[in-house]
Amino acid sequence: LLQDCGADCAKFQKSELEYKFNKKALERPYISKHSWGKTYGEHKRHLEFSHDQYRELKKYAEEIGIFFTASGMDEMAVEFLHELDVPFFKVGSGDTNNFPYLEKTAKKGRPMVISSGMQSMNTMHQVYQIVKPINPNFCFLQCTSAYPLQPEDANLRVISAYQSAFPDIPIGYSGHETGIAISVAAVAMGAKVVERHVTLDKTWKGSDHQASLEPNELAELVKAIRTVEKAMGSPVKQLLPCEMACNEKV
Repeated sequence: LLQDCGADCAKFQKSELEYKFNKKALERPYISKHSWGKTYGEHKRHLEFSHDQYRELKKYAEEIGIFFTASGMDEMAVEFLHELDVPFFKVGSGDTNNFPYLEKTAKKGRPMVISSGMQSMNTMHQVYQIVKPINPNFCFLQCTSAYPLQPEDANLRVISAYQSAFPDIPIGYSGHETGIAISVAAVAMGAKVVERHVTLDKTWKGSDHQASLEPNELAELVKAIRTVEKAMGSPVKQLLPCEMACNEKV
C-alpha cells in the first residue's frame, strides 16, 4: 500500500509497556469509546506489536523496497529498534523535551527525526544543543499536536523560523490535519521530510484515524509533492527554451 502510493518509509510506534508505564497506570480502568480492553494495560497490549511482528514488518518493508522504522516511545523501545537496525529513529513530540531520552538516543549514532509538537522555540534550541555535539545527523519537524489539526493551528511559518534558527539541519513537517493542501504547502516552504498518519479507514475506533490519510489521499499527496519539488526549479530568471515559440510569436 505505502509503496504503491509512492511513500519512502513506513513508521510505526513502539512501546515497551512494562517499562514505559508503572503498574498503577496499566491497571487503571479504561472506559472510552476508543478502548480495546477493560484496563489501560489490556488496551495497550491489544494494540502493541511484538518483537517478532516488528522483525516481520521490517523484512516485508525490505522485500517491497521501502524503509521501515518506528518512534521509540521509551528508552527500552529505542534499545529494541537499535537492535532491529532501523535506518533512523523518530522522536515523537511527547519525548522531545525528555532530555535524558534524547541524549541516550543520540548516542546510538543513527539519524534522528525529531517532532516539535507542544514545544517552544526555547526548548528546540535546547534540543539542538543536546543532540548536535553527539550526533549531527538529525532534523526537526514543525508539528502541532492536535487530532485532527485545524488549519489556523498549523503555523507553517515556524518552518521558516526553524530554517533561520537551525540553518545546518534539514527542516520538515509532521501533519495531523485532514486533506493534503497544508502538507503540500509545507514542501513549497522547503520541508525536506513529510510525515503523515495513514489509515485504511477513518471511521475505525481510535482517535488518530480521523486525523489520518486513506490510501487514495496518500497517493494524491505523494504525487502533489513530487510535482511541487519539480516546480520549485531555479531562482534564476531568464528566457527558457520552452518559451522560445511564444517569444518568437509575440
